Amino acid sequence: MTGPTYPSTPYVQRLTPANGWHGQLIRDQHGRIDVIVAVRIGPTWTDAVAIAGEDRVVALRHRTDEDRLILPTEPTAERAAVWRRDGRAEDVLAELLDLPTG
Repeated sequence: MTGPTYPSTPYVQRLTPANGWHGQLIRDQHGRIDVIVAVRIGPTWTDAVAIAGEDRVVALRHRTDEDRLILPTEPTAERAAVWRRDGRAEDVLAELLDLPTG
């Protein structure tokens, strides 16, 4: 997803600490990257994204709750989300990164 031929590359490259994002690489039992998870916590909104491949991305936006962080992999995340998208990395990340920060 970060190679020059992927349409999502410009969006993935914006998921950086300089832009407020904190990420983690989740690896399989052989050490290969399985999922990229990134979270951006603001005073009002918390955004989370799980990237499992170019065609497998889930992104959520929740109201920021200092007591609990909700990730896209949790069953309660669906109910608590004020915005949710899944699909192709390019489409989902473009929408996510167009949301107002805060």
